Amino acid sequence: MNNLLPIFMKLKNSKCLVVGGGEIALQKIQQLINCDADVSVIAPDILEEIQILPVTLVKRKVLIKDLDSFKIVIAATNDNKINKSIYLKCSQIGIPVNVVDQPNLCSFYMGSVYQDGDLKIAISTNGKCPSLGTYLKDYIKNLSKGMWGKALNDLAIKREHIINTLSSYAKKKEVMAKVVKNTFNKKNISKKNNGKVYLVGAGPGDPELITAKGLKAIRNADVIFHDALIHPYLAFEVNPIAKKIFVGKREDKHSVNQDIIHSLMIESALKGKRVVRLKGGDPFIFGRGGEETIALAKENIAFEIIPGVTAGIAAAAGFGIPLTHREDATSTIFLTGHQCQTAKRQDWENIAKLNSTLVFYMGIRRLNEIIMD
Repeated sequence: MNNLLPIFMKLKNSKCLVVGGGEIALQKIQQLINCDADVSVIAPDILEEIQILPVTLVKRKVLIKDLDSFKIVIAATNDNKINKSIYLKCSQIGIPVNVVDQPNLCSFYMGSVYQDGDLKIAISTNGKCPSLGTYLKDYIKNLSKGMWGKALNDLAIKREHIINTLSSYAKKKEVMAKVVKNTFNKKNISKKNNGKVYLVGAGPGDPELITAKGLKAIRNADVIFHDALIHPYLAFEVNPIAKKIFVGKREDKHSVNQDIIHSLMIESALKGKRVVRLKGGDPFIFGRGGEETIALAKENIAFEIIPGVTAGIAAAAGFGIPLTHREDATSTIFLTGHQCQTAKRQDWENIAKLNSTLVFYMGIRRLNEIIMD
């Protein structure tokens, strides 16, 4: 029997300690940061991904005296002796403590959490099977489809009005219950519950260069249509339960016709799905993002463009090349190498005279023509 007390603790600006600097510690740190906690990390070795986060770093082994001044402590080390000593000390001085994957060394567990705006649902399995909690969290996410958080915002406004209008607590509770029920009944009987398509720029290949907004869209997606050059982490690991459909195009090897891609996206959106069209670089730089948005607009499908770091900018930056150094170039021009086969498509003579940096995409096959022009 699960006899745990479910509570939601306010940690804003509270000092919280994570002992450990590996992947598991990173997950816990991110959860604490999302709560606006003041996080400190103590470990001899700390991942670079942790070092760039807004946390206080102490690169050494933890000392028992370190534990005294924190509101909660999380131990994420692979040293059982250290974990046990942390648990015993925290228990002695009354600080809530969680030793990851060791239920017998925990005074609290961190459940699987689904969040949509102000709505937060935490699931506990009493430490017996966290993977089931993760599965149920994903199941709830698919049920909500991002609607529950929005509904909560609307209901909060109505609740404030009801509280200010009615004096009886019982009446307030009765009216509010009806409002909540009616809100979701209306959503369930809606004749047309179309989904939405997000055209997400995945960046130039490095999965860490995707935007935070793009990563969020991937995590919330029901279906992901991905290109050939997308990093596997973004396509498969960020959201393992979403349906993946490969629609990549490589030179002279188009796996799926563009019109079919349009049809598949539209079909998924009409079924109420959250669709991510995951494209390399930026959706609107020498890709077919424009064609895809036109196709979606013609069918009245809601869509959103989430820009990405385009390869021309990223490649230059990666090699330390400023595209617009003020002594050498006052502008940057992006060009596609595909247009080099028809001289009339570009005024190469005048382009060459500009005080600009020329960035060519897809120009390897026509490199000689570009140089000649």
